[in-house]
Amino acid sequence: MPHISARLTWNEEIGPGHHLMAAHAPQIAAAARPGQFLHVRVGPTHDPLLRRPFSVLRVDEASGQVWLLVKVVGRGTRLLAGMAPGAVLDVMGPLGCGFPEPPPGEEVALVAGGCGVAPLIFWADRIQTTFSHIRVVSILGAATEDVMVCWLDLAARSDEFYATTEDGSAGERGLASDALRGLLARRNFAAVYACGPRGMLKVCAELARGAGVPCFVAVEEAMACGVGACLGCVVPAAGGGYLRVCSDGPVFAAEALDWEALAT
Repeated sequence: MPHISARLTWNEEIGPGHHLMAAHAPQIAAAARPGQFLHVRVGPTHDPLLRRPFSVLRVDEASGQVWLLVKVVGRGTRLLAGMAPGAVLDVMGPLGCGFPEPPPGEEVALVAGGCGVAPLIFWADRIQTTFSHIRVVSILGAATEDVMVCWLDLAARSDEFYATTEDGSAGERGLASDALRGLLARRNFAAVYACGPRGMLKVCAELARGAGVPCFVAVEEAMACGVGACLGCVVPAAGGGYLRVCSDGPVFAAEALDWEALAT
């Protein structure tokens, strides 16, 4: 299992409770694929015991840098966000399955909700460099303008970019899924890729299915082992049974998941 020590090189608070962090990890920078994640120990001891998963936001293979977006939601992420450059992180990764290659077509839609922007920045970057014939149309939704983080990074990697906020403080008032609904009504996308809250993913999956467009979702879930051994991050599968987010995902074809069970 990939397991390295990575030196923290950057830590900046870019919004209330949101930190952009970078670490020097050449092995990960060379191997990571969009949609994969890193499992990070958040302190120098085993307290807290469990690691925290973070999607890879982008990599720079030349310098060996790997970038993460960290949202402070509890003690573990608060400890991580408080680390200064020079600290050494204990990291496992890259782990999980990434986004599949775009199907034939001229453009794809990327839909991000909140911190779900992280893997989609990496994916947009990879599409622009590897599948340059495909246009990237991106949507970023957030509750308010002050937590609409990394939007410049996503916009810079997109041919078209749309922003939505629930309170109308930036972009259009509404949800990211509202913007997707409008685009699907007048565009022929090769695929929809989404990452964000489960409610948003469910609506994106339904809209894409109604439009006859393949949809792939990156699921956010708390994890324990990160390698499929403990079954602590399972989600209900379509047709019965369960799938492990850490090893079967975190990227899934939308039709592989039981969205009604996920919503309960």
